[in-house]
Amino acid sequence: MKNKLVLFDWGNIVESLTTGYTLFDAMNNTYKQCGYKGVDGVYLHLRKYRLTAITSMEEFEKTYNKIKEELNLNKTFEEFKKIYYEEHDKIDYYKNVRDYEHSLKDKCYIGILSNLNILDGIRLDKEVDKSKYDYVFLSYELGYRKPDIEVFEKIMKSVPFKSEDILLVDDKLENTQAAASLGWSTITATGLELDKIKKGVEDFLNK
Repeated sequence: MKNKLVLFDWGNIVESLTTGYTLFDAMNNTYKQCGYKGVDGVYLHLRKYRLTAITSMEEFEKTYNKIKEELNLNKTFEEFKKIYYEEHDKIDYYKNVRDYEHSLKDKCYIGILSNLNILDGIRLDKEVDKSKYDYVFLSYELGYRKPDIEVFEKIMKSVPFKSEDILLVDDKLENTQAAASLGWSTITATGLELDKIKKGVEDFLNK
């Protein structure tokens, strides 16, 4: 009988942040095509805007226009979206990790917990097929982003599992530490450490 939940992050677990064409490549190339002239990675400028916690396209457009002014961009929001989708569709991802996640369906409930902005849903579905997961928790729908403790509290209120029966697999220590503070089990690893993930999940399911 299945009585545990394993939640997987997406970026750097399934989608690559370090090998091949990465999220950072896609972000930098998107903004360069929109007129960004900076020498440093655009991601550093975007962090303060908390794009992955914006819950509507209207608010996202307003925020883009603020970014456009700050960084002297030259594309409309519609032009930006087209470039964004084209560049981010090139990102490499780890199909072996995705397939492993799917393989757990007979042993436990599986889910996704990821910081995504509202433009990322199509790409996520292409890479992992959201319909195969029992739960999908995305920051732009929650209105908070990991490691905000509200993320984990909202999840606890919406799932029928005790904290000790939830495992989070995430690449960022700050996120796993936040989950652990509420009694969750955690694995801090990347998609390049599939053997570590498999062992941690097996140990969790056998507890």
